[in-house]
Order: sequence, then structure tokens, then C-alpha cells
Amino acid sequence: MRTQIFISMIVLLLAQTSSCINNQKTSDAKEKSDHVELMSANVIGEYLGSLPCVDCESINTLLELRRDNSYKLTYTYEGKSDDTFVKQGYWKINKNQLVLHGVDYQYKIQEDRLYQLDLSGNEIRGDLAQKYQLAKIR
Repeated sequence: MRTQIFISMIVLLLAQTSSCINNQKTSDAKEKSDHVELMSANVIGEYLGSLPCVDCESINTLLELRRDNSYKLTYTYEGKSDDTFVKQGYWKINKNQLVLHGVDYQYKIQEDRLYQLDLSGNEIRGDLAQKYQLAKIR
């Protein structure tokens, strides 16, 4: 009889301990989800910048991020052409980086600015590094 009571108590303690561990994982996942949702809400808006260009004066860029996770990227090559180019698609946030589906590069999110990353997802270094940014205008 004592053995059964002892085994029952061990099983009960194990069940209680494992439920606490699961709650912590669920809580961590919820906090991460809440953080991404908050960041998504803060990133919505319009961003403007003149990015460096190899064979023109600059690439005038306007990026609109909408609440429905769609985007519109409009750019012109200053000093090369009067043509306006437009890309549209959907965006998401992954590890503090803005990912635009259909665009080869990503942006690092910092306050009211987006910093364009290189094609490997790394920060751009060098003399022109600070020019690869879009500032929030709305």
C-alpha cells in the first residue's frame, strides 16, 4: 500500500513538473509572437531614401508597408532614366529583419529607419554604408 502511494506521488510530481515546463515554452512563444506583432505594427508606413547607384546618381526609393502585410516598392534611377519601376508583394519580419517577397535583399529594422543589407543578409560596410537606408516619412 505504501509503495502504491509513493509511486502515485512520484507520478503526480512528474506530471506537475512537466506541465510547468510546457507552460514556460508556451509563454516564451507567446512573448516572441507578441514582440513580432508589435514590431510589425511599428514598421508599417512609408520609407524614403536615395540609395547609391553604380551607373547613375542615385536610386530614389519609396517603400510602402501596409497593415495587410503587402508592400509597394517604387524606385527611379536618378540621372539615368525617367522610368519608374514598381514591385509589389508581401512582407514579413524574421529576426529583426524585414523580408520583402520578390526582392533579393532584406532590411535591418531600427527605430524609424530601414537599413538595406547585402545579398547575403549582412550589414553593408564601407564608406557608403550609411547611404543604404530608408527613413520613415509616414
